[in-house]
Amino acid sequence: MITILYTSKHGATAKIARVINTYLDHTCTLMNLDELDMAVLEKTDTIVLGVPVYYGALDPKMVDFIKKNQGLLIKKHYSIYITALFHTEFMSYITKEFDYSILKNVTTMAGLGGAIYYPDLNIQEKMVLAVMNKNRPVIPKEHHVNIFENFDNHEIELFSQKIKRIDNYACK
Repeated sequence: MITILYTSKHGATAKIARVINTYLDHTCTLMNLDELDMAVLEKTDTIVLGVPVYYGALDPKMVDFIKKNQGLLIKKHYSIYITALFHTEFMSYITKEFDYSILKNVTTMAGLGGAIYYPDLNIQEKMVLAVMNKNRPVIPKEHHVNIFENFDNHEIELFSQKIKRIDNYACK
């Protein structure tokens, strides 16, 4: 059994969890960190953690969960996916927060892309986005006004295949 545990402020990380679940034939339990059920995590064979990046840093709630629950996670063959606009830099986000003692136990990691759902942003987030995009353009001028997604569908599929192999191994 696979559980995908994620946190998602605007929905991009949750969307990727659903896509991974689709690639895994809808066999996963999807769980938002805000509705954490430790009993379910204890029963699962494989845990996949979905971690968004906000303002250039991994979500602090998920970072805290990972650091405090290493005993459980190691037993569950855990993997991490990162959602970020600059997803090719996912390793720099990870190594900023976690040292080798934690990273050595992660089965697989991937940066799967990110999204901006403009209507969901508050005024502060819109201002940060405007400055960020001016300093380091990531959002093309011709994008849809309200939605920008740069998910890497090929990488999502590869990551899902790895999770399937890991879970098959864990169940033996």
